[in-house]
Amino acid sequence: MSLERSSQLPGGFQVRHRTLGIYQGSAIDLAFWHPSSSMPEYGLCRFSTEASAQALIDFLSSPQCIEPLHRNDLTIEAYDLAEHDRLITDYPLSSAWETPL
Repeated sequence: MSLERSSQLPGGFQVRHRTLGIYQGSAIDLAFWHPSSSMPEYGLCRFSTEASAQALIDFLSSPQCIEPLHRNDLTIEAYDLAEHDRLITDYPLSSAWETPL
């Protein structure tokens, strides 16, 4: 969970794919979507403006993306803070200190 106070303020946007789910973020050039990522503990990615969410859609549907998605499958919606909080509470990340070797 973010320690930043603004992370608990209302507002923001999220990007949803018609079949994959809600965008959670990306790593190693792969996008992660809830619930298809099977990693709910990462919560949902929050965009501060609709323009920044649209910029992600523009990228994900462009030739610059390794595996471009169809623009019609992507939508912008209001950020669901309650769902984000539920995911990170119900599925907390384990601490690296608690992981047995």
